[in-house]
Amino acid sequence: MSFTEHRLKLILEKLKQNQRVSVNALVAELQVSAESIRRDLKELEARGYARRVYGGAVVDQQETDQPFAERLRVSAREKARIGEAAAALVKDGMKIFIDTGTTTLTCLRHLEERKDVTIVSNSIAVAAHFFNRPEASVRVLGGRMRADYQATYGHETVAALKEHFFDLAIIAISAVHPERGFMDFGEDEAVLRRIARAQASRSVIVADSSKFGRLGSIHTLRLNEIDAVVTGGVLSKEFTDQFSQSNVDIIHA
Repeated sequence: MSFTEHRLKLILEKLKQNQRVSVNALVAELQVSAESIRRDLKELEARGYARRVYGGAVVDQQETDQPFAERLRVSAREKARIGEAAAALVKDGMKIFIDTGTTTLTCLRHLEERKDVTIVSNSIAVAAHFFNRPEASVRVLGGRMRADYQATYGHETVAALKEHFFDLAIIAISAVHPERGFMDFGEDEAVLRRIARAQASRSVIVADSSKFGRLGSIHTLRLNEIDAVVTGGVLSKEFTDQFSQSNVDIIHA
């Protein structure tokens, strides 16, 4: 066994014991450079054993989305700031797509004063927000309802979405990975998000800080395939460099 493989085995054992390792602690214990440890963690991530996070790595447990009601409570304050910043991009007279998701829902109350805005969504929750506002112009895409997402999906939803063109698409996402891009846990969501992005003059991803560095199970979009990212967290240099090189705007909420 090579020295590198031996070191990888030791790091993996620590990950299994503690669920998390830090670069600084490994440098001190294994007496190698921080660059070597970062390469080791990158290799473990490539093999599917770890997920790199700021300052180290955690066990990769192939996360899945939480139930909708539970996600509403996660990072609620940050999501509220993100929703307000995303809503500020919406101007009077626009036609916009609003994706299903707990972060996109937070922008709705900031849209109530916009004039002549048409909202298209597959989200039942988005439509419900405007039930008592008959003046609102809201189009709900038909299809098979999924109660766990409070939204419609399937070939009917896809066909209906392709009939529309948007000034702006506000798109949710389940995970953002520096190498694998924007990711989801379900094919239905990924397909709709790709179409929404293609049908819009400008596409914006809304994602709270917990989504960055996370792995999904399905690739949705490359990091350079959207126009802007709205987030409430401080992004790592790895993400900021990639977005800057791709001319993707980072909007800090």
